[in-house]
Amino acid sequence: MPAPLPPRLAELRRQFGTRLREVREQQGLSQEKLGELAEVDRKTINRIENGVYSPLLDNVFQIADALGVPAKELFTLRNVPPRR
Repeated sequence: MPAPLPPRLAELRRQFGTRLREVREQQGLSQEKLGELAEVDRKTINRIENGVYSPLLDNVFQIADALGVPAKELFTLRNVPPRR
């Protein structure tokens, strides 16, 4: 069984997923449609949005391209706790 995720990483994953969902919904895309455009499985999009899965960098680039935004747009996070 994998070691539990440190709280800071869990929060960063959650924030990234929330940001992805915001951008996707602003464009009126379903998870399935975004998955098709990005050539990523819909379940992967769901897992990323729910903070369950940490996407590969290649997937981040594919998703950003499919959304027509720079990858850094998906990393515009809010309320990230400071590193201690």
